[in-house]
Amino acid sequence: MGLEKVADVQSPAPTPHPTLADVAAIAGVSVKTASRALNDLNSVSAATLERVKKAADILGYRSNRIARELRIGALSNLVGMVIPDLSNPFYAGMASGVEEELAKYGLDLIIATARGDGDREKELIGSLLERRVRGLIIIPSGQDYSYLDSERKRGFSFVFADRPPAYLDADVIVADNKGGIAKCVEYLVARGCTKLALMADNVDIWTAKERIDGFKKAVTSFGLQATDSKVIQGLHTVEEAEKAARDLLLNQNPYDGFILTNDLIAIGVGHTVSTLKSNVAVVSFEEFPFSKAMGIPTLNHDPKRLGFLTSQALLKRMENPMSKDYTTHILDLELTDKELLRPQV
Repeated sequence: MGLEKVADVQSPAPTPHPTLADVAAIAGVSVKTASRALNDLNSVSAATLERVKKAADILGYRSNRIARELRIGALSNLVGMVIPDLSNPFYAGMASGVEEELAKYGLDLIIATARGDGDREKELIGSLLERRVRGLIIIPSGQDYSYLDSERKRGFSFVFADRPPAYLDADVIVADNKGGIAKCVEYLVARGCTKLALMADNVDIWTAKERIDGFKKAVTSFGLQATDSKVIQGLHTVEEAEKAARDLLLNQNPYDGFILTNDLIAIGVGHTVSTLKSNVAVVSFEEFPFSKAMGIPTLNHDPKRLGFLTSQALLKRMENPMSKDYTTHILDLELTDKELLRPQV
């Protein structure tokens, strides 16, 4: 069938959503009584409640809970989470931890992706607030969050994770980026490495900058020559990390230890190291899928754990959104996969 024929085919009109009036008619009650039965179960008799619920089930009626909450000025049972990149396994793991924890309290999670764009992020936050979300978990992509100060005075709650917000006092959950990198350097030095390369994302990302700064300090503190260390930054994809690792490994004077600062970089570098059958020592800042299969030890920067802690901080904040008692929780990190950490003989 050609496209011109397809255009002539009329799609059937969608079936209208059943209304509260339809439910009331089948149950033999007034619209007001049907509303009370579905929204305030104790305000009608058991017999009336059963008739209304049965009518609603027959019709497939669903009350518009969000619309009702907007009418009465209440916040919804929704929590928004704004992340920079949906394709990044770290944020997916974090969202899993958040959702699992919030579900215990009858809260539902909505995820929005800023794609690393601060302007888009601001629009998404505004859209979620219009939906009267009870709280927001934000992994910052923007440069200024001062505009949210007025929003929390309206009862909204905010918690920031992985990176602190600029120009806003708020509850923050972050990893000990510099301390974690120092433990990675210590691990490689213990294995006899003297020429280290750190592979990082764009330096304008707060976590990348923290880890780069931590690396430079740790190299000096462990007695290595700064001229024998290298920082490769601007690696934002698996493919970019693969190429960077290949260039380093095929160099005439290769580096003997790699520190990988996020999961996408670790996946790319791990693939290249495996393909080239290199014996370079490698350690990753973040846990990532297949780390054990690739033989790469990691810090215990588990995204699901970060999600649990962030959602718990948000639940506490929701008890008193306007309190100025803000906390910054810095996660101490340790190396995992102990069987991979023994020095080579």
